[in-house]
Amino acid sequence: MIILGIDPGTARLGYGVVKEKSKGGLSLSTSGVLVTAKELELKDRLLYLYENLLILINKYSPDIIVVERIFFNTNAKTAIAVGQARGVILLAAASTRTRIHEYTALEAKLVLTGYGRSDKKVMQEAVKDVLGLDAIVKSDDANDAVAMALCYVKKGESKK
Repeated sequence: MIILGIDPGTARLGYGVVKEKSKGGLSLSTSGVLVTAKELELKDRLLYLYENLLILINKYSPDIIVVERIFFNTNAKTAIAVGQARGVILLAAASTRTRIHEYTALEAKLVLTGYGRSDKKVMQEAVKDVLGLDAIVKSDDANDAVAMALCYVKKGESKK
């Protein structure tokens, strides 16, 4: 099974592709960040994200896309921007007929570290350990995206 994890954002969208092998092992195929230019209008940022998500989906053919479900209680402006990026992600999934699943960051932290309020460094180490990597996944956004994919596997969703 191939899982595309995504950490949504309009300025920086993290992604990570995790492959679950038939014998239960996991490997990281790729990870990174789609960065939109600050001078672009929002519509152009969203188009850039959409086009690049389609490239990722077509290249890696994920069985499922796992996207972070955002919970905001203070900054409405950030919530709206992230919501717009999530809309583009959902559109890319729908247009390629790719299933989608969602978790909050708290859920991923709980599954990977046993504590829902783990900090970034603890999460980086957890992702590194679960995948057996030599180094942490560079960029918090990419690491968060990989964590989403790993949460899906660790919760046993891929077995359903």
